[in-house]
Amino acid sequence: MSKIDARKDYYGVLGVSPDATEEEIKRAYRALARRYHPDSRTDHAPTTLFHEIQAAYAVLGDREMRQAYDRQRAELGLNQAAPLSWKCYLSRTQLSSLEPEQLLYLMCEIRPAVTVEGKRLPLNLCLVIDRSTSMQGARLDNVKQAAYQIVEELSQDDALAVVTFSDRAEVVIPSTQGVNPAQARAKIASILPSGGTEMLQGLQLGLEELEKRHGSNTVSHLILLTDGQTYGDEEACVALARVAGERNIGITSLGIGEDWNDELLDQVAAQSGGVTAYISSPGQVQSLLRKQVHGLGTVVARQLRLEFNCAEGVVVEALYRALPFVERLSFADGVVGLGSLQADEPMAIVAEIGVNARPPGEHRLLRFELTADLLGTGQRKVKLRQEIYCDFHPQPAEAPVPGPLLQLLSKVTIYRMQERAWDALERGNVKEATRHLEMVATRLLDMGETGLARAAMLEAGRIVQGGQPTPKGRKELKYGTRSLMTSSWRKPK
Repeated sequence: MSKIDARKDYYGVLGVSPDATEEEIKRAYRALARRYHPDSRTDHAPTTLFHEIQAAYAVLGDREMRQAYDRQRAELGLNQAAPLSWKCYLSRTQLSSLEPEQLLYLMCEIRPAVTVEGKRLPLNLCLVIDRSTSMQGARLDNVKQAAYQIVEELSQDDALAVVTFSDRAEVVIPSTQGVNPAQARAKIASILPSGGTEMLQGLQLGLEELEKRHGSNTVSHLILLTDGQTYGDEEACVALARVAGERNIGITSLGIGEDWNDELLDQVAAQSGGVTAYISSPGQVQSLLRKQVHGLGTVVARQLRLEFNCAEGVVVEALYRALPFVERLSFADGVVGLGSLQADEPMAIVAEIGVNARPPGEHRLLRFELTADLLGTGQRKVKLRQEIYCDFHPQPAEAPVPGPLLQLLSKVTIYRMQERAWDALERGNVKEATRHLEMVATRLLDMGETGLARAAMLEAGRIVQGGQPTPKGRKELKYGTRSLMTSSWRKPK
C-alpha cells in the first residue's frame, strides 16, 4: 500500500480540484502519465515528476486512501474546507545524535482560513466599573466617556449591562438588548465616586447580569475597569474567574494608573480566557476600551485548547503565547487553554522543548492537537493535529532559524528578560537585575522602541543607586514588552 504524505498537495500534482470525481482524477492521471512517462515524454522534465504523479494517483485513485488523505489534510488545516489553518516552525530541523540534552524551539501560528466568513454573533457585554474614591476626577470621567462611546456603537442585537462597585456593588444598567443610548448615557452619568474597593462583589454581580443572556449564540464578556487593589477576596476573585471561563465567559481587565494588583488581574484574565491591559493615563481609556469591544465582535473561534503528547525523553520546558500578546502559559497534564481567536489577529504559541539524544535517523518528538469551537458557521467543533519530527545526525547541518520564529522568539526573549530582572531583585541580586534591565533596554533600542528602552534604563538606574523600582516603571515594562507583538503581524491580504 502506498504511503500517504498529507503535507503534499496531490490534487495540485494532478491539476484537479479537491471536489473532482473519480473519473476526472483518472483522466488527469492518464494525460499526465503519457506526457511525462520516461519512455514517451516530449517535455523536458525530471523523472521525479513522473514519480510524484504516480504517488498522487496511488492515493487519490483509491477511495479509502483518498478519504484518509482528506481527513489528514483537514487535521493539519491544509485542505480548502478547513476553517482553521496552522503552520509550525522548528528552530532546527536537525539535532545531534551525540549530545545528551538539547534545546529546541517550536512555533505554531494559528489563523482562521481565508475562506471563513462567519456571521458576527451578538455581543453580551457587561462593564464593571470601579467607582471608589480613588477614581474621582479624570479617571472616572474618561471611563464614562468610553462607556458612552460603546453604547453608541453597539448594534440592536447586542446586549449591555453596567455594574459599579466600591464597598458594595450595584447594577446601573441591567442587561438590555438594543439599549436606548439616551437613557444609558443618563444612567452612566449618574455614577459618582465614593468608598473603597471590593472587587469580588462587582465581578459577582456583573457575571449574574451576563448569565441572563448567555448562550452558545452570543459572545459573552465582562470588562473590568479599576485603579485600585482589593483586599481579602483575591482567591475568591480567581475562583470566580475560573468558573466564568468554564462557562465560556471571558473577563478582560483594564488597570488604570499604577496602584492596581497586576498579578491578581493577570490571574483573573488567564482563568477566563481574557486579557489584561495597562492604562497609564486616563485619556487612554477610550481607545483601549473601544479596541477591546471591537475585537470581541471579530471573534471567529473560542474555547481553543491545545493538547500535546511528548515522546519519551522529550519535555516541554516552557510555553508562551507570542501573538497577539506575550504571556507565559500554564499547562497541566499536557493541556493548555488559549481562549478566543479573532478574525484579524493570528495567534502564535512558542514552546521551549528539551530533547534527549536519539540514534541517527528521523524521530517523532511530539504531537499537537488543537480543538476549537467555531462561531457563526454551520461547523462547530474543529480539530487539527500536527506531528513534529526531527532528524538526528552525528554532525547536524547548520541552518538559519526560520524568520517567523526568529522574530517572535526575539520578542518573547525581551519579555522573559524583564521577568527575570524582577525575580532577581526579589532575591536581592541587584547586579543580575540591573544586567537584565540593561539588556532589555538594548534590545528595545534595536527595535526602535525608545520610550520603553528609556523606562528600562531609568529603573536600572534606580536599582543601582539602592532604590526600588517604581510601580509605574514595572507595569510599563511588563505590559509594554507584552504587547510588542502586534506591529508586524497582520492578517494576509
